[in-house]
Amino acid sequence: MSKDNITIKETTNDLLWDEFVMESINKNFYSLSEIINLEKEIKKYFVYKNDEIIASFSLVIKGKNIILPTFSIYTPINYKEFINIKLSSANSMKFMINDSINKFLITNFNEIFISYDFYTNDIRPYIWHGYQDTKKGYEIKIKYTYLSEIKNLDEKNYMKSKIFLNSSETNRREIRNSLTKKYEFKELFSKKIFFSLKNSSYKIHNKEMDITHYEKIFKVYENLEKKKLLKMFVTFENSEPVFMTIFSFIKNKSIFLQSGRSSIVNNNNLISIFSIFKSIIELSKNGIQELDFEGMNSPNNSKSKIKFGGYLMPYYNLKLNTRA
Repeated sequence: MSKDNITIKETTNDLLWDEFVMESINKNFYSLSEIINLEKEIKKYFVYKNDEIIASFSLVIKGKNIILPTFSIYTPINYKEFINIKLSSANSMKFMINDSINKFLITNFNEIFISYDFYTNDIRPYIWHGYQDTKKGYEIKIKYTYLSEIKNLDEKNYMKSKIFLNSSETNRREIRNSLTKKYEFKELFSKKIFFSLKNSSYKIHNKEMDITHYEKIFKVYENLEKKKLLKMFVTFENSEPVFMTIFSFIKNKSIFLQSGRSSIVNNNNLISIFSIFKSIIELSKNGIQELDFEGMNSPNNSKSKIKFGGYLMPYYNLKLNTRA
């Protein structure tokens, strides 16, 4: 399809796809080909202006319908990072991209259920669909994530950093107290520890872990860890692993992907806050400037993450039956 010399073309070139994702504004881990290829039926598209790629997006497809992914929280529109252009021009370009994608979706699919990341903050083309008949419009659900600036941090300057000074007083006190504990923290990529602590976390919440699901995810993690696109950190008490975290690494941006804990972890022993604090320091030392805590959409997640100084960012789930 085309609009003002905008075209959308399907691609199977994963190398070119990943190169674009890594240089996009988003730098979103969930857009990497190895992650989205976990889905049963996935299609990838580039958005061109003339011969230049200006955006990309992927769709999980079932028949003539678009469905939400199984292995990701969203399927972002990845935008080219335009340099030295006016803000008005950048906004117009993003609107044109979003409008073209929306028209592509409603032309080619019966049902649309899609989730974008927070970089798709201009959803006017979707809001205006069916205007003014609201019954023909998209059903829009707002979700949230949490971003923190963690540039150039270490244990000496952290207490003067923006993330610390904007944290809750409780969080600051717990960080200080946790550092008096004799826990061991190190980078360690271990399948055994991952599954042990992940399974323990599920049991703590009286849930059953889907081993097959996580086996598929971890196999991809193994490949991406070798490419230095993610890191795993582990906290030990008395030589026993008690907490683990996994973060993505794409240029200067990171997403909090996974965590797991043993049954001994509680608010009193401060293992959780110690582990996250140490993870943040290691991320920053490795060049990460922006951390996405990923998800503020349940009371427990919100309570544990909002304590860190950051910015609440909305993102959108969009749903439409084009044949209604």
